Amino acid sequence: MRTATWITATSSCWLLLALPATAQTTHPLVGKILETQTGIVTGIGDAALIPKLFPCGAITLLGEVHDNADHHQMRANLIEAATQRNSCEPRAFVFEQISADQQAGLSTFSELKRTERQAATPGRLFELIEWDTSGWPSPDTYAPLVSEVIRSKGSIVAGNPGRVQSGRVAKGGIAAISNDQPKLGLDKPLPPPLNDALLTELEACHCGLMPKSAFAGMAIAQRYRDAYMADVTLKAVKAGNAVVFAGNGHVRTDRGIPYYLRQRAPERRVVAVAFSETEVGKIDPSKYGPHDPEGKPAADFVAFAASAKRDDPCKGMGAQFKAKAKQP
Repeated sequence: MRTATWITATSSCWLLLALPATAQTTHPLVGKILETQTGIVTGIGDAALIPKLFPCGAITLLGEVHDNADHHQMRANLIEAATQRNSCEPRAFVFEQISADQQAGLSTFSELKRTERQAATPGRLFELIEWDTSGWPSPDTYAPLVSEVIRSKGSIVAGNPGRVQSGRVAKGGIAAISNDQPKLGLDKPLPPPLNDALLTELEACHCGLMPKSAFAGMAIAQRYRDAYMADVTLKAVKAGNAVVFAGNGHVRTDRGIPYYLRQRAPERRVVAVAFSETEVGKIDPSKYGPHDPEGKPAADFVAFAASAKRDDPCKGMGAQFKAKAKQP
C-alpha cells in the first residue's frame, strides 16, 4: 500500500481550514471572539479579554489559517495590548513558522535587536532566516505580527523541528526519535478516538485523494511536531509568559500542543485560541472552531475573521499527487 510519507506540507492540515473563499457581506461574527466554556461572544478588541487570554504565568496559543492576513493582524493587536501591561507580559514568542535549522539567522537577528534595535526590522528577520524559501505565505502577511513581537521585550523562539527531521519521523516513525520519546511524551500512543480523528483530518486535508490508512506516517510527524513545540515552549516559559503562534491544528486542546503540555506540566495554565474564517449563512458561533471526537470544543476561545481570498485548495492537487507518484 502506498504511504503518504513523501508528501510534504508546511503545516499538515491547513487545507481543511482554508476553504475556498465565497462572497461575503459583513458577517456578524467578524471581529468577534467566543469564549467556548461560557458561550459569551465579545469584540476581540475588548480590553477585559487580555487578562483572560494572557493570564500571569500562562502559555497562550494563538492559532491561524496561515494565509489569512486578518488573523495575523488580529493577533498583532492582541500582542500589542498584552505587552502594554505592567506585569505578566509575554517574554517568549514561539513561532511554528521558524524552525531549528533557521536558528543561526534567528540568533543573528536577536543580537541585532539587542545592539542595534532600529535595524531590527521584520524585513531583516525575514532576510536572515530566508523566509522566501521556507514555503510559508508571503512575509507581508506576517509582517504586522512580527513587527509587534519585535517591539516587545520578549524573545523570538524557533518552534519547529524543521522539514528534514519531520521527514525522518514521517518515514521512520517514532523510532527516528527513540532517545527523546519519553521526554517528549511520545512513548505512549494517542487514544484511538483521537488518533482516528487525526487520520480523518489528514485525509480531508488532502482532498480524499488517498485513504486515511495512508497517512500513518504523517500523523506521527504531526504528533512529533506538536510534542516538539510543547518542549520548546516549556523551556521558553521559564522566562515568564509565553505565546505560541501556530496553525489551528497544532493549538487544539484535545490532541495538539496542549495535549503534550498537560502531560509534561499539568500545573501550567494553558489558553488555546483558534482563529476561524466565517462562512456565509453560518452565524452560530458554537459551530466554528475545532471539536473533539465527542463534539466538545477543542479550544478555549474562537476568534472570527472573514475568509481570505484564495482558489479552491483541492484544485490541482490531484495532478500534483500523480506527478509525485511517478517520481522514483
